[in-house]
Amino acid sequence: MSELAGGSQPQLSKHRIEALVDGIFAVAMTLLVIELRIPEQAHHAGETALRGALLQLLPVMISWVIRFFVLANFWIANHRLYSFVRHVDQPLLWLTMLGLSGASLLPFASSVNNQFASLTGQLVYSGVMVLLGVATLLQARYIYRHPELCSHQLTSASYAAVLARGLGLLLIAISAIPLSAVAPGMANLVFLLMLGLRPFGAWIERRTQRTHHAGA
Repeated sequence: MSELAGGSQPQLSKHRIEALVDGIFAVAMTLLVIELRIPEQAHHAGETALRGALLQLLPVMISWVIRFFVLANFWIANHRLYSFVRHVDQPLLWLTMLGLSGASLLPFASSVNNQFASLTGQLVYSGVMVLLGVATLLQARYIYRHPELCSHQLTSASYAAVLARGLGLLLIAISAIPLSAVAPGMANLVFLLMLGLRPFGAWIERRTQRTHHAGA
């Protein structure tokens, strides 16, 4: 009742929120595979037609791999951030919900992007990616600025790494939009650059730690 009454900030268990995060990401990852459909005519055709249908699906399969690992990246980011958290207050809860709204939208955005390899389709997909990225950055900022919520504090070096990865992702998502006007259907390949964000973040973290040690 105290939560509904809007009194002092309640301390919410992080475990139920983590369970919700896991469930929504699991459903979103599963829904992505719906795009992998073999055409009806191939069901009653021979081996040659089946191989041809599978080859036609290859671009969609590549797209699925990219999008699956994009979602996996966000789940890992959320898991890492919540590893610092002891309990959750309402602002952090709603920032987490903001991220979950993006995760739940991603299968729809992926479907639009697959069916309409155009600037508008890319705007929809990249827009959801930006929503996910901004939500992750806001969560990290809130956790960093509220150490009282943490079992162990998010250090400035770790926070710098989160910022580097998050801002890098936003840059990648935004750059895919003009690229889609030049090479429709190929713009999502730019998201493969996300593979470099984790080592880049680790390098930023080590560099920040060295700077702090040198200044101590």
